[in-house]
Amino acid sequence: MKLQDAYYEQRFENLFLRAKGNEFQAFFERLMGLAYKANFMACRPWGREGDRKNDGFLKSERRLFQVYAPNEMEAKKAIAKITEDFEGAKVHWGKHFDKWAFVHNAMDGLPPHTHGLILDFEKDNPGIELEPWGLEELRLVFRKLSPEDLASWFGPAPTEETKTKLGFKEIQVVLESLAGKALPADATVKAVPPGKIKANDLSESVATLIKNGMMKTPLVSAFLDAWHDETLGDRLAVAFRKRYEHLRETVRPNRIFSKLQTWIGGSERGAPEHEMAVLTVLAYYFERCDIFEEPKDTRP
Repeated sequence: MKLQDAYYEQRFENLFLRAKGNEFQAFFERLMGLAYKANFMACRPWGREGDRKNDGFLKSERRLFQVYAPNEMEAKKAIAKITEDFEGAKVHWGKHFDKWAFVHNAMDGLPPHTHGLILDFEKDNPGIELEPWGLEELRLVFRKLSPEDLASWFGPAPTEETKTKLGFKEIQVVLESLAGKALPADATVKAVPPGKIKANDLSESVATLIKNGMMKTPLVSAFLDAWHDETLGDRLAVAFRKRYEHLRETVRPNRIFSKLQTWIGGSERGAPEHEMAVLTVLAYYFERCDIFEEPKDTRP
């Protein structure tokens, strides 16, 4: 995967993981609108009639969508939602669709009972194909987007040229910002063991970003060697570790990576040069301290 593609896909994954409720609905509509243009028809609620169980329609495929993205996915509520929405869709839109997609934000997929319900509905409704759509189905749509669409949504991305031209100045801006944070005084830094990326089940896009950042980590070493406070590097390592341990309690690895990016570089995404510098600093501490888990020793 190319650096630019990995950057955009990681931003997409992060949006999927973060969005709930109406925000997820807007995320879905933007994705489908960019991918399919006028072929996708978004449907807005209208007065007391609502959306008549239609969260979007893909004309060329006669596919009707219903979106469900609660804060917590519960089997009982999901089953009730699927039943209500599918039966309502047949009443209002039955003559228009042959495929019905239930779009959800459950990272681990829908509970088994909901899969059984969908299969039962499909059996009882010959001629209608029912589909659960989660992250991987939406990822396939995302990969249809043109470079222009991606840039319009997420802004410019770091490229191979950005990485090649990355210099001491960009690294300095990021590390000086971190130096201004309150950092622990004690520090013990460990070397990264091989296989760490795989051990943490990081996505292909995140792994690509880390590997590209690692190519420029000598710049971080050079800055820290020249910094007037020789303890800064180790104190930053401890700060990274504590931040990671706090996030690890409730957040998945890919989302942790994103939150660490924000912690390093700020909530407002910067220019490609700034983004590349953030990735480089994050990769440096991925290599040298306890952010993310070490691979288990499988030797007998």
